[in-house]
Amino acid sequence: MTTNKKTRLYLYIGSVLTILVVSAFLVILNINEPVEYTRVPFSVLAILTVISCIAMTLFFAKGPVFDIHGQLESTNINAMLLTVIIIIQISFFFEIISVKNQLLNYQVYSDIRNDINVASTCREEKLDDLLESLCKDSITEISVTDMSGTILHSSDKNLIGSTAERTRYTYSFNKKNSIRFRVDPFFVRNKIKSISLNLLTVLVTSVFFSVEIVLLMIMNVSKGMTRRILKEYQDKDKRSQIPEDEYEIIKASLENADVPSALYYIRQIAFLFYFASRLSSSFIPIVAKSLNNPIKGMAATTAAGIPQSAETLLTCSAIFITTVMLEKKGWKFPFISGLLLVSAGTLSSALSTNLFLFVLSRALVGLGYGFCWMTLRNLSLFGKNAKQQLLGFALLNAGIYSGMNCGSSLGAILADVFGYKTVFFISAVFTLMTSVFIIRLENALLPKAKSNETETGQTAKISFNENFSVFLFVILMIAPASIAASFLSYYLPLYFDSMGGSITDVGRSQMLYGILLVYAGPTLSVFISKLKGKSLKRINYVYNLIIALSLLFPVMGASLFLPYVSACLLGTADSFGFGVQNNYFLGLPAVQKLGPSKSLSVLSFIKKMLEMIGPFVFAAALTLGYRAGIGALAVAFAIMAIAYFIYSEMMQKSGTVR
Repeated sequence: MTTNKKTRLYLYIGSVLTILVVSAFLVILNINEPVEYTRVPFSVLAILTVISCIAMTLFFAKGPVFDIHGQLESTNINAMLLTVIIIIQISFFFEIISVKNQLLNYQVYSDIRNDINVASTCREEKLDDLLESLCKDSITEISVTDMSGTILHSSDKNLIGSTAERTRYTYSFNKKNSIRFRVDPFFVRNKIKSISLNLLTVLVTSVFFSVEIVLLMIMNVSKGMTRRILKEYQDKDKRSQIPEDEYEIIKASLENADVPSALYYIRQIAFLFYFASRLSSSFIPIVAKSLNNPIKGMAATTAAGIPQSAETLLTCSAIFITTVMLEKKGWKFPFISGLLLVSAGTLSSALSTNLFLFVLSRALVGLGYGFCWMTLRNLSLFGKNAKQQLLGFALLNAGIYSGMNCGSSLGAILADVFGYKTVFFISAVFTLMTSVFIIRLENALLPKAKSNETETGQTAKISFNENFSVFLFVILMIAPASIAASFLSYYLPLYFDSMGGSITDVGRSQMLYGILLVYAGPTLSVFISKLKGKSLKRINYVYNLIIALSLLFPVMGASLFLPYVSACLLGTADSFGFGVQNNYFLGLPAVQKLGPSKSLSVLSFIKKMLEMIGPFVFAAALTLGYRAGIGALAVAFAIMAIAYFIYSEMMQKSGTVR
């Protein structure tokens, strides 16, 4: 078998497995539903899956998988796989919605028929109580009326004696009377809406998942192929057959592939880790709130924030240990150690019977997460030049946010179907399985940074005003932005729970945040990069004011929609705000005198410590209520941004500091 045929077969197997995984998840999502609901949709899904596999067989057998120079056509492969996956899910979506709509309407009429039969056998003096017990989600009120329409008996005793309005759900009852049912007009619509949103969430996450799998497969085979192609074209006869510009493209491809394996696969490593570890991220506060709390007198909202803070605290402690391990043991040791700790902590979370054990479990997860997070951040330094390092950072961010989007949203859906414990177990197993991919990669030590005079010599003197300016920027600007991170991970789970929402709502809001963070960032960054002087500096204030505005939306009304708007606005703000705020901080005179390495370490530590106290700040605010508390935080954050703006303008006019 030729190399090209082997490559086609490898990509075909990977693509078919991806299709089967997506189809299997659609089955799992509906596995608890009645057979009469799933029989036809599952049959349609099976047929579509077989047709899709046949289509992929034809594509990889005869389709445009390679260009004329023998390089992989990744765009064609991605487009083909995404097309069949989207067709499968949209067809399944319409079929399952159609069947569900019919069954829900049939259920309403079936409930009415059963209620009439039960009520007709009841003694008259007990009929009011019986009618009240017969009411359910779909049927909100039941009344028995005489021939003139006067209500004789009702599930709502306040209506007895009044005249009833005739509805389409009015039937003959005990010959001379009628029985009237008031059916919730939104019952069927809300059920269909919930199913539609779940299927749409699966569709979006499956696109992210499929893209990452295709990229992994392509990168796995492209290294060897690129080297082979370049070797062939180094032959003078073959070299003369292609234009110079095409030859340069092939050389550039080799340069991108000729990097350490840790950096080459950094996007895939980040995706696998964040996908597995974030499956349980959407319901940590809810689990903590529900567990037995051995500390008497502690508010439930405060207890809900302790596990997250413990997790962040241990992550901070790993920041300093990981760098030493990277320089002495290489990147694989701290990363695999982190995976084992995260897996053990997640498994322990599932088995925790009280808050104390749960906090210890999440602290273990935090320590492991810190090892993995810092290892990933340092992997970009394995690049042989600035270009490779910059590419590493870009790929790392893409992998992180794709993994977070897939993990949090799918984990939330699974939690709604199977419960929290099951998702903890799945997350633990998937995190452990990530190590299988890591083991096959080569190890490498982190290159030690060259010391320079700025960082190793005497540090330049820093004035009081310069120090005070840094202090105020941390307190008034960085603190609100870092604390606001708890809005998604701490506040939203509790808010949706209090409003009767589901864990899936939390996962969807986190997914929307991640999507905007990834896709709005590049566009906004291009616009911001064109700004100069004061306009560029003032983007910092705009960033913090948008954060404050995003927190105000839940205050506007008791709606499940408004938190989604908040998540979208926060994602848009963070998409450009992270970079702008970091650059402003690193450009402050006092920070510049520390040197770049120390400054970055200090900034990372400050942000993590502030994120650690975030849940407690929100818990304190929630003592005022879910809406009043978040409103108070929004106002406080806005005042802090305005205060720093005034201070900065005054200092600039006096020429004291930046």
